[in-house]
Amino acid sequence: MKRTRKLVIVAVLAVVVVVSAITAAYALSANTTETYAYLPEHSVYFYDTAGEYAWASREVDTLAVAGVIKGGGTHLFYPGNAITRADFIVMLDRAYGMSEALDNGQVNSNGSFVDVPSSAYYSKAVIAAKAFGIAAGTATGEFQPQQSMTRQDAMVFLKRTIDRTALKLGTGSVSSFSDASRISNYAKPSVSALVGAKVIGGSKGKINPLSKVTRAEMAVMLYRATHLTVQGSGAVYQSRGDLVNLCIGTQNYCDVVIENYDPSVTYTGLMGYTDFRRVGGVTYVSLSGKRAIDRTVTYTNGVFTFADGEGTVSIPAAADCVAIDVSQPYHQLNAPTSTGSTYRHCYPSIEDGTVTAIYYSRI
Repeated sequence: MKRTRKLVIVAVLAVVVVVSAITAAYALSANTTETYAYLPEHSVYFYDTAGEYAWASREVDTLAVAGVIKGGGTHLFYPGNAITRADFIVMLDRAYGMSEALDNGQVNSNGSFVDVPSSAYYSKAVIAAKAFGIAAGTATGEFQPQQSMTRQDAMVFLKRTIDRTALKLGTGSVSSFSDASRISNYAKPSVSALVGAKVIGGSKGKINPLSKVTRAEMAVMLYRATHLTVQGSGAVYQSRGDLVNLCIGTQNYCDVVIENYDPSVTYTGLMGYTDFRRVGGVTYVSLSGKRAIDRTVTYTNGVFTFADGEGTVSIPAAADCVAIDVSQPYHQLNAPTSTGSTYRHCYPSIEDGTVTAIYYSRI
């Protein structure tokens, strides 16, 4: 599955890392062009970001598309696992390009830490983070890379990273959190600033500063930090309904701006699209009505014969036609197939009278 690294973010530290629609019956035609994108309601990569971690699914997928985060197994992200200090720095590095800045001479190396082997996968990221003044060690020169990161330390590192960009955060307050007194003095300015910027919201009235930060929490924090909007009092995270993740055939895109956005429409499932383009680092699309994946098909000798209960229509497959299973995880099939016991229904994307992509559903 191809991933398109197109995160809509602002920063200067070379940031690398943006009433429901009516589903109607629709007659297919062999002489037409109708292209469709799939807007997932679930993670397209990981099985385990559903259920209790659904609140982080969008953020996890966005960072996965951008190459900032990776799973720890076959389609598993392990969202509830604590993240180590080393892995936290690696994610920051992938998002903000600290190592690249170090390689380009934008910052000079300040060495590493005594407990960070030069051969470690995180060594370069830690060296870059230290050069930028983001990663700090103990009095004995240790970074403690395998130690789990606390929430307050994660906020300190994240705030330092944001400070190295062109963004400035305003002031905030932690007084509304019942456990504010547990925040260490060195971390209070960072925690307060991130709360004010709405990067951090707490849970059930608590900020839980000494708890271990989970991989899901890290993904949400980093997503919000890389999607800040500049305002008069300081940069703030604001959720945007016109910013979506979508899949077109085998390609996954994140932070796509819906040009014809309508707040009364629910942008999920299979939807028609036009005017898909990238301008100035931002990807735009216009989306139209939702289409139910409700057709059956017989596929023989490169020809699809679709049925909808009212009749049939035969449409040839394009030479590069791709077949997609839209279930979790979203993935490409080896070849197109007929619907039946495994894939109950399907719907095609058609260009110039040939099927360029066909989306299969197991229900």
